[in-house]
Formats: sequence, C-alpha cells, structure tokens
Amino acid sequence: MLERSYRQNCGIARAADLLGERWTLLIVRDLLIAPRRFSELERRLKGMGTNLLARRLKDMAAAGLVVNGGPRDPYALSDMGRALEPMVLQMVRWSLQWVPIPADSDGLHFPDWDLLALKALFVPNADLAAPVLAQFEHGDWRAWVRVTSGSYSYGLGKPDTPTDVSFPCLVSALRSPTGILRQLPPGQIASAKKFLAAFPLN
Repeated sequence: MLERSYRQNCGIARAADLLGERWTLLIVRDLLIAPRRFSELERRLKGMGTNLLARRLKDMAAAGLVVNGGPRDPYALSDMGRALEPMVLQMVRWSLQWVPIPADSDGLHFPDWDLLALKALFVPNADLAAPVLAQFEHGDWRAWVRVTSGSYSYGLGKPDTPTDVSFPCLVSALRSPTGILRQLPPGQIASAKKFLAAFPLN
C-alpha cells in the first residue's frame, strides 16, 4: 500500500499513505457497518473491478486494517481499522455541512450507509429519559437503531425486542419528518419525535 508514499514525516502524510488510495475509505465505510464477503463488497463498490478490489483488500490486510480468516470468511475491520470510525463520522458531518448533493444525483446508494450518517448526526440528549428503539424498512432491507440519552447503536435485520417506532426508511425520516409523522400510527408519534430530535440536521 505504500508504493506511492508521500515520504513525509508527518502524521497526516502517513495516514494518507494508508488511506489515500481510491476506494480504500469506501471499503472501510462498508466494513464499519458489518463484515462483508468479497462478493458483497464487489456488489456494493460498482465500478471498482474485481482485480482492484482484491488488490486493495490484500494491501489493507498487509497494513493491518482488515482481517480475513479464509476464502469463505467475510472481511472485517481489525481494531486498527475500527479506530477509523470517529474520522469517518467526522467526514460525514463535514460533507453534510459543506458538500452539496447534486440536484441530478442518481448514484448508487445502499440504505445501510445511512446508519453511519445517523451516527454522525447523533447528539446526546440528557432529556431523553428512556431509550427509543426504531426499526427501518426499505424493500427487503431491515435495520434498527437504538438511542439513549448518550449512546447510539444499530444493527442489520430485525431487533430482538419490540420497537417503539417503525419508519419506512432512514433518509425520508430525516428529510421530511413532518410527512413521516403523518404516516405513523398515533401510538408511535411521541417516540418518533423523541427519536428524530436526536439527529438535528443543522
């Protein structure tokens, strides 16, 4: 991975040596959400190509960022790789504030990427007396998010415990909270408002 090193004795340069190659941070993004098999990563990284993906994963493993137990095992981030999460979340926050979304954007999007976006937007709220567990559905995709006064956790699939509120998808819940609230059963509205208040967009 260091074939094109900046050769500067600087923390930013050394980090860029490891992370600056094209696609590397997108692999980190997908593995932060969940371990992935090679075929899953290939499907989610359209345009990268099989050979480049294999080379990039090999380089990332050599650098200590990812681990893979065998041909049939999913790739996962090492402790070193997972330590990148705060930086990735800060990049999401920076992008949401400073980088406009193109009006004609029709790029590939997987709904679980929004799980990281929500985590980046999460603001602890001491007034949230009880946890709120929300479920999200988008076609066959399911995920859940649990917020407390000071923590955010998430997972893929259905949660093991009953949910307080069920949203049709992550993006619409944040972009149009008023419209979403109109679609919810009356018994879920209070929980929905508490949940959405944990993710201020401004």
